[in-house]
Amino acid sequence: MIPQNHWLIGSKGVYHGTIGGSWTRIGAQEYGISSLIREPDRLVAGASWGSGLWEWSNGTGQSGQTDRSGQPDQPGQSGQSGQPDQSGQPDRWKQLHDETLTEIMAIASIDGSPGVVAGSPYGIATGRYDDAGAVRWTHHSDALRVNERFTNAILVHPDEPSTWLIGTEGGVLIADDSGATWRRTSISGTAVRALACMHGQFWAGTDDRGIWRSEDGERWDSAGHSADGGAVFELTLAGDDIVAATEHGVAIGDGSGHWVRTGPRHLCAAVRCHPGSTSTWLAGATPGGLWYTEDRGRTWQHVPGFANVRAILPPETD
Repeated sequence: MIPQNHWLIGSKGVYHGTIGGSWTRIGAQEYGISSLIREPDRLVAGASWGSGLWEWSNGTGQSGQTDRSGQPDQPGQSGQSGQPDQSGQPDRWKQLHDETLTEIMAIASIDGSPGVVAGSPYGIATGRYDDAGAVRWTHHSDALRVNERFTNAILVHPDEPSTWLIGTEGGVLIADDSGATWRRTSISGTAVRALACMHGQFWAGTDDRGIWRSEDGERWDSAGHSADGGAVFELTLAGDDIVAATEHGVAIGDGSGHWVRTGPRHLCAAVRCHPGSTSTWLAGATPGGLWYTEDRGRTWQHVPGFANVRAILPPETD
């Protein structure tokens, strides 16, 4: 059982742990993790470099984990589902992808089974189990332009679960009726790598046009640029502030268009705030590893053992 008060880190495999404590790899997978979903009974991990989509059942009675006391495991272990980890326990990672869905850029939780909408360089896809118990995927972006198929971020509308905001290389698109119909928005012609819903508004991070916000997801207004510019890879909430993972580090904004950079000057691919402390954040750099602050970004400490971090999920409880 993965403790609810542990952070989840997507690196070369998925890890859980606490600031100042040890970090434990979940199972034997060593794929480069691009995205994570955390639910009460499972984890879902999207992997890059053709490694697909995987599900971990968060049950009890099996460890399936390897503890390196803060040091992530080194290459050379098996990453195939069903292979034992170093403790000899079976690996509970279950393959969800098929031959049409291998490179995962973004995932989001939806109703149904397997209950995932997945984004890849070829568009978004949803799956269903066949008679043999394998998941077969249907792609919904084939009619779009090439850049609009390349999916970087997925946000399920909080009030309309069959409506999805999709961040693509060609801007923000809206997929209605679970991908059956599409709408373009006022953000177009630029890559969008981050989407979030905060303060009752939608937020988007672009490659070269800064950060944007919208009331309805269709009409967008500029919310300013970080001082150094560059791409925005994730947006998250820390109390009243908005925190952005950017090409040049972490940036903090108040929604007025003013952004201040903080932390190490690395390409920051992920940042999240602890739900019980708006002062405690984890940031992941690629390369550069894992960093944390416990004073709202004034000072930062490096967590040893991680080279690349592209996904972070905060604890569920204090």
